[in-house]
Amino acid sequence: MPRFLAVCLTLSLIAGAAISQGLSAPPAYAQATDAAAQGQALEPVVIQLKWSHQFQFAGFYAALSRGFYRDAGLDVSLLEGGPAIDPVTVVLSGAAAFGVGNSSLLLDRAHGRPLVSLAAIFQHSPFVVLARRGDGIDGPADLAGRKVMIEEHSAEVLAYFHALGLWPGKLQMLPYGGDPMVLAQGDIAAISAYSTTEPFILLRKGVPYQTFNPRELGIDFYGDTLFTTSDIARDRPDLARAVRAATLRGWQYALDHPQEIIDLIRRDYATDVDSRPLEFEADAMRPLIIADVVDIGYQSEARWRRIADQFAAANMMPADFPLAGFIFEAPKPSLRWLYLSLGAAAVLVAVAAFLAQRFYRLNRKLRHEMELSRRLESRLSWLAATDDLTQTCNRRRFLELAGEAFARVRASGDALSVAIMDVDHFKGINDSHGHAAGDDVLRAVAFAVGEMIGGGVVFARMGGEEFALLFQGLEESDAALACEDIRARIESLRLPGPRDALISLTVSVGVAGLCPTDATFESMLARADAALYTAKRDGRNLVRIHPTPTQAPEILASAPE
Repeated sequence: MPRFLAVCLTLSLIAGAAISQGLSAPPAYAQATDAAAQGQALEPVVIQLKWSHQFQFAGFYAALSRGFYRDAGLDVSLLEGGPAIDPVTVVLSGAAAFGVGNSSLLLDRAHGRPLVSLAAIFQHSPFVVLARRGDGIDGPADLAGRKVMIEEHSAEVLAYFHALGLWPGKLQMLPYGGDPMVLAQGDIAAISAYSTTEPFILLRKGVPYQTFNPRELGIDFYGDTLFTTSDIARDRPDLARAVRAATLRGWQYALDHPQEIIDLIRRDYATDVDSRPLEFEADAMRPLIIADVVDIGYQSEARWRRIADQFAAANMMPADFPLAGFIFEAPKPSLRWLYLSLGAAAVLVAVAAFLAQRFYRLNRKLRHEMELSRRLESRLSWLAATDDLTQTCNRRRFLELAGEAFARVRASGDALSVAIMDVDHFKGINDSHGHAAGDDVLRAVAFAVGEMIGGGVVFARMGGEEFALLFQGLEESDAALACEDIRARIESLRLPGPRDALISLTVSVGVAGLCPTDATFESMLARADAALYTAKRDGRNLVRIHPTPTQAPEILASAPE
């Protein structure tokens, strides 16, 4: 046994030396951080965004606010985009060094524009086609001969129409300026759109629509992509690495702290936008970025080649166009993981030999520690799914359970309804009685609702003074009656406040049931949210049901306004 342990120790030392040699080079942003720490002047950098300020660019805002760009030695300015702004033109003009584009960057490259892709933020493109519901439009083929509005640089939508045999020649193509409400006018049959933004607007306004996704035909392109010029990639690779690394750090932070970035956007970038569309956008972006599956910003030459082949099939670029130089520092095989594996294997062999020798002494202690670990894991899982103040489900757990229920009922045909409940005049309660009293109010509301709901209802605090209920097996009318009972119960509460004051409460509730227009649970949630806004607008202390395409708004009896 001593000789065996000596051999294991020797292997560990060899592997450790290899690891030290293989991992000696710091990442680009770490080098920039060292430079910034040494007092060097920050380098001005301008980044042109693709659209107006929204959660679509959360990673850039996070990198600025958290100092990731500054740590990398960069003084970054963000230029807002819009339907009339082409980030490629801005970057090639020199007005910005970096920009946000999409897979059409490949077409620009094929047309002689010297562009380089640094990082693909969205692994799946948000581009979809939104079409009017009804009017003889049951599928994308029914768009033939109709007016369709297409955003500039939505090249994958054109590739999709080509695969359907609709483009060129069978559509009346018009430019799209970014307002999805054109679908409500009756003249426009469909628009190109981002699945993360325009659907929320249509849902809030009650405009019926249907979604045609290019991915259904295998048109699966990269989405928002950070890019620069060939000159910068060639002559200033350290700058390109630093911008990319800091931006990806920002994106990771934004995905981990979405509410913080939503508040930042509303405070510093889009002050006239409320939180609802930003929350919808943040939730809809996660399955497109899939950060839990691949590293944020990952791109591969094989994937770009497939995109190029599909563009070529649509006669949008030459076949077999060379991709050399288009991808900035494409991933290369590295011995780093071999060194790590060798070191880990050697250490594990040594540890295994040691444990085998001492197993009889450690067995009881190991079992005890495993039990403690199991209990700790169970406790951490509970904390991760629970709102600390009210002890109800938190937003993340609610959306997980609601998504699972949505998938089940779409398959089974059962009923499903969701309600959004908001405590009326909550800011006034905080201002008049203090935040401690506000916390007591939220706990009292949660306790009262918890006493009234059954086991088939999921109840959660979504944030602030907003709660949500998921009614499985109930149509919206029955769910609304249950919410009316809850509204009346809360109206009857009288809570003690500071200095013997009594606090009266009311809530406003919006309800939505599953209907054929709901492609995702988020669309149901957005319709319930729109109904909540109606209740607030109509005087509060009300329950409102969001109308389906064949319903007029329904008002439940409640206290006088």
